[in-house]
Amino acid sequence: MLGWLRLLFAVLVIRLIWKFVSNVVSAARQPRPGGAKPRVALVRDPVCGTYVEPSRALSTRAGGATHYFCSKECQRSFAKSA
Repeated sequence: MLGWLRLLFAVLVIRLIWKFVSNVVSAARQPRPGGAKPRVALVRDPVCGTYVEPSRALSTRAGGATHYFCSKECQRSFAKSA
């Protein structure tokens, strides 16, 4: 009788561990809400080479094109060289 109880207990413990691991794995596979952000095309700063988002960058029109900068220093440096 004691052997069956040990076997039953072992099966229950294994089942609990299996459920826990399978829930952790399935939760890790699901995307998190708000975690996926849409990709934004980045533009390269012509002075330092840093990539910036156009919506957050400083910009200057020169030579019929718009140039984007990561900082005021890069924008000033570009204006001096142009």
